[in-house]
Amino acid sequence: MNILKLQIVVLIEKYKKVTDVAAELGLKQPTVSFHMKSLENELGTPLFQSRSGRVLLTEAGHALHQYAVRIVALASEAERTVKLADSRSRLKLAIGASAISAAYLLPAALAGLAAQYPETEITLSEAQNHVLREQLRSRKLQLAVLHGYEQADESLYMSKIADDETVLIFAPGHPFDAKDNPGPDEISREPWIQHAPGSGLREFSDRWAGLNGVRVWNRMETDSPEAVKQLVMQGNAVAVFSKIGIAAEIETGSLCYRPLSGILPDRGGFYLAWRKDYVLTEIQQAFADSLVRRGVQHGVV
Repeated sequence: MNILKLQIVVLIEKYKKVTDVAAELGLKQPTVSFHMKSLENELGTPLFQSRSGRVLLTEAGHALHQYAVRIVALASEAERTVKLADSRSRLKLAIGASAISAAYLLPAALAGLAAQYPETEITLSEAQNHVLREQLRSRKLQLAVLHGYEQADESLYMSKIADDETVLIFAPGHPFDAKDNPGPDEISREPWIQHAPGSGLREFSDRWAGLNGVRVWNRMETDSPEAVKQLVMQGNAVAVFSKIGIAAEIETGSLCYRPLSGILPDRGGFYLAWRKDYVLTEIQQAFADSLVRRGVQHGVV
């Protein structure tokens, strides 16, 4: 017994004609007749009878009909519920992002996407790169934007969406404001506001110090990029920062920057990451495309 056979029982009671039932179901009349006979054989009793050119239910057919109506209705409701859930899932976009990505790269891109797809529910969560990678591997997250260096991972696709220059930042009036190219030794002697371990910028500063044989003075450490900027603005400390992330402060004159001197690590950037066994949904692909376009338009790719 299957849903189609029960649908035929319901429609025979409604139309009393096999031709009308076949038209309703989009089947050929012989196919409907076959399923009617099959159901009778399955249950071992006559369910249908012909009278004056009409097809009626027998007493056993009427007994089955009351259950068939309920089962067909429940099946239809289940199908609608599944389709609704599927449509809702297609209109959801959950993104994990590193702190720099979430604060400085994604807001404009997400605002543009929300305007293009106003019915989409967007969720942005922030975590360090290693946490995001693990969430992707464990399927707790489907899509993430990482900041730093591409690291080989057999289970993840890593698509670079934007380059990023890491620069030295300091407040106006700092001694470096009068120097074009302070050396690694000078920079290392300044008090540093450091990013938290695990972040792309902390990884960069540690690599830079190692490559140039210096040890920086970590005056303070924070996991908030905005706090790093605010602390640097307050006095004589320095920090490394994403050039994309200081555009507003450079424009207002509240921060100054210089390219880092000495031996530099490979240039990092922003990466879109997802599992290799996962196929992006339409809205996820639209998000990825919008990030790449925005990077090209702003000259950072």
